[in-house]
Amino acid sequence: MDETEQQHLSRRALVAGIIGLSVNAVGATAMAQIKIDLGSIGRMIKNISFDEEDEIALGEGLFGPLIQSSGGLYRNSNAQSSISNIAQKLFETTSRNTFSWQLAIIDNNEVNAWALPGGKIGVNKGLLRYVDNEDELAAVIAHEMGHAELSHATKEMRKKAFYAGLSSAAQTATASAVSDKARAGTRTGMKIVEAPMLRLVASGYSRDLELEADMHILKAFERTGYDVTRGAGFYETLLEIIPQNSKGTTSLFAGHPETQKRLTALREAGAGTPGGDGGFSYEFFALKETFPTRKIYKRAAG
Repeated sequence: MDETEQQHLSRRALVAGIIGLSVNAVGATAMAQIKIDLGSIGRMIKNISFDEEDEIALGEGLFGPLIQSSGGLYRNSNAQSSISNIAQKLFETTSRNTFSWQLAIIDNNEVNAWALPGGKIGVNKGLLRYVDNEDELAAVIAHEMGHAELSHATKEMRKKAFYAGLSSAAQTATASAVSDKARAGTRTGMKIVEAPMLRLVASGYSRDLELEADMHILKAFERTGYDVTRGAGFYETLLEIIPQNSKGTTSLFAGHPETQKRLTALREAGAGTPGGDGGFSYEFFALKETFPTRKIYKRAAG
């Protein structure tokens, strides 16, 4: 087996491990023999290049579990259909044509959205109560598309911090998945990095990657006719509804000074772009019947 084949096998094994390598599959003896720390995991995956097939496998393998971890699927087929129809217009702008793009409303009242590799997007029902027009909703979707389009999750997976929340057993299982003794294709048992992946996609990426995702809004809007200025209004809403002293971050919010900087950058980049009439489609009207826009932060959850 040459070096390229070995790297390919190691990468496939890592993907299999991330989707669901069972600690039992590693075995108690093997676990006792492998001494693992975060640095060693980082060194093992540092030079692994995830390809598009890997991203698709990660997204499809983790989408269902992360929906459940985030609150479960929102059980309203009309609302799910409406937002999917809105998203489809944006999905058609993608350069990642092998992705099976998919969006689901999550039964969660937090104002947030997230994206997995391979084109899988979750939008919390709490966020839908604060988008005031279709351009704002389109901006949220286009931002999350940017994370998938630009492979942000697999970039973050190479960082030691990504694995900081893993138990020692899960670290061992991850290391085994990338070792030359791992069995490629093992996909049984617990999902060893479901928790750190959820933490990543829910709390947001690095400053540079979030800005890249913001700029993806411009690309998608240019091709769909949505208005950047109206769409950027959702960032203003975030600044209004999230307390000034809040230290929490989300995939869309990064603190007041940082979010204000991103809003300014988006507006400056979008200055002079033609304002479209993405407007107020039947699908958005139907969505707003279920999720009328709220003006007061943290009104009683419904």
